[in-house]
Amino acid sequence: MPAHSAQPDQSGTPSPQTRRGAAPSTAGVYLSPRMWLLPLLVLLLLGGAGTALYIGGLGSPGNHLKHFPVAVVNQDSGTQTPAGSENLGQNITDEMVKGFSSNDEIDLRVLSWEEAQEQMGKGQIHGAVVIPESFSANATALVSGSLSDTQVTRPDITVYTNPLAGPLASSLATSALDPAVEQANKALGEQLTASAREAQGQAQAELQGELARLGADLPPQLQQQVAPKVDGTSSDLLAEPISVTRDVYNPPPEGAALGMGAFFYSVLLMVVGLSGTVAIHFLVDARLGVAPVELGPRFSLGPPLQPARWKTYLLKWGLVVLGGLPTAGLMMWVASAVGMPIPNGGWFFLTTWLSIVTVSAVTMALITLFGSAGMILSLIYVVFMGLPAASGVVPLEALPGFFTFIARGEPLYQMTMANRAVLYFNADADAGVQSGVIGMLIIMVIAVALAMIFAAVYDRMFGYRALRAAAPA
Repeated sequence: MPAHSAQPDQSGTPSPQTRRGAAPSTAGVYLSPRMWLLPLLVLLLLGGAGTALYIGGLGSPGNHLKHFPVAVVNQDSGTQTPAGSENLGQNITDEMVKGFSSNDEIDLRVLSWEEAQEQMGKGQIHGAVVIPESFSANATALVSGSLSDTQVTRPDITVYTNPLAGPLASSLATSALDPAVEQANKALGEQLTASAREAQGQAQAELQGELARLGADLPPQLQQQVAPKVDGTSSDLLAEPISVTRDVYNPPPEGAALGMGAFFYSVLLMVVGLSGTVAIHFLVDARLGVAPVELGPRFSLGPPLQPARWKTYLLKWGLVVLGGLPTAGLMMWVASAVGMPIPNGGWFFLTTWLSIVTVSAVTMALITLFGSAGMILSLIYVVFMGLPAASGVVPLEALPGFFTFIARGEPLYQMTMANRAVLYFNADADAGVQSGVIGMLIIMVIAVALAMIFAAVYDRMFGYRALRAAAPA
């Protein structure tokens, strides 16, 4: 149906001025508080709320750690010492568990290497300390090596990070694990230094005993020269015996934006879903004769059809549901063309389309419930509250409690979890595909149900939507 101009000489449709009678004076309109006060309040609301939510949510992640998941893997097989069997890796593990149990900031999981790989492969832990099988043997060998010229190997520990679960999360994991590893290094150094001094004293006593048995009489200075002892280099090595290696588990592929590509793509889907919905809202309302729309130099308004609100909601959202199918395919094609790796194409098409449709359902529901104010509320709920809670920049375990509480109800969080799992974790259900898809469906159903209920109530109480005369200022 072609759009008609709002001017009576072109379409016969009465102009807005004719419908509302005599227009108020120009000066009265411009000086009215409704002209300048409400826009100012809108800007203040968006600026203040956006800053408080976005900067407040993401500003200090290290101060809000709660149950941040990392792991320790002890593969140490232990060794035999004069004092008996000893497993230094287990000692370090026990100390780490004891240290992190004093508060609820860190969720330290004692795992096998297979379990740690599985959880890192699903993005369920952000880092892991791995103690190798030969740790105790290499550590105790340092004691005997410090008293001789024997070549020894330093005991090593590897600290793995998981950037595909979030680059900032990897940094937070390193910040949490490094002090524990340093403390373990210091404690082991003190233990090995004490053992070396004890071994040195025993060696000197044995030398003196052997000399006495042979009847040799060496001056004390000569005895000190020939007796085994720990020199300066050996002493420094014993003080900090552990060699710490930092490595990345499953590095991000080329084109993955260092592990943040899934989040950036989800933000793009949010923008497309929200802005596309608002544009469709205005275009459809103009075709239905509810409100005029300006397209370049054209000021268009269709004949007043006055459909029921629930029909209007389904019409607008239905256009997004159908239009989202080719849009999802186009976005995937363009993303691939510019270098973004896209495995599991079928799953990614589903999560892409579902993301757009979910954001649209929520945005259109807020517009249905609150009218034009629903667009502002969509910005606050979908964007300002959604960006911090999405865990794409800061992991959920490092956000203030408010965002942890609302995250599951935010479309962007569910979108990011699903898209990240498809792109980086082989579309594993436990990595976020299942929870993300179900979460988006639940949010969508709630939004549609609320829109249908309130639309029916509004129609019954206030009649159908139509272009109405504005009250004088």
